[in-house]
Amino acid sequence: MDFLMAITIFALGLVLLISQVPMLFAPLQTVSTDIQPVAYRTSMILVEDGGIYNETTGYITSNWEDPEGTGENYSQNCINITNYTDNVKRIGLAMSTMELGWSSSSEDIVPNTLSVNKMKALQDWQEDTANQSKIVKKLGLLVTYNNNPINYSYNISLVNFSDNLIPNSSAPLLQIGDSIPTSGSVTVEKIERIVAIDNTTGLTGNRTIAGHECAKLVVYVWR
Repeated sequence: MDFLMAITIFALGLVLLISQVPMLFAPLQTVSTDIQPVAYRTSMILVEDGGIYNETTGYITSNWEDPEGTGENYSQNCINITNYTDNVKRIGLAMSTMELGWSSSSEDIVPNTLSVNKMKALQDWQEDTANQSKIVKKLGLLVTYNNNPINYSYNISLVNFSDNLIPNSSAPLLQIGDSIPTSGSVTVEKIERIVAIDNTTGLTGNRTIAGHECAKLVVYVWR
């Protein structure tokens, strides 16, 4: 009788232990499986979307870097357009078909072909310390789950096929975000996308592929 009771208690304990093992590893699995799709989604939006600029008047365009079509840069837009950075709802880097002279709406974009003007605007935004913190939201990386914020860090850059930054004069054309952690228990996801560049005048380090000047957009995401 005692032996049977001992076996029963042991079996119940074993079942309880087995049921708890997945919970011990669930936090680790959640982080690792959560980061990869977030990094991929971020890279996809940047490469395959032109972005969204939307004013309270209802005016909307994907040309967030130059919404009024005046050729002004980021700093000039901040001065001349009320609530410019708030009107940018989403950051995308894909070029507009209007740059190609196609007879289509200004909202059409060319996926996987990045606009140099959009990359310059994003880089200027990164260097604007007063508004820099808004970028994470425009990238879709400021999210909440069960009313709790999920804090993602990121690093985004344009590099050549030797993994060197593509320069714009003496500075990188695009290198934004946080420093990539190299130590500690941090899960970092890296996504690389081969992209074409719409205008390589003054740029060096890009490679010609099938008649297009190409580089790599590298996206790191971690938390």
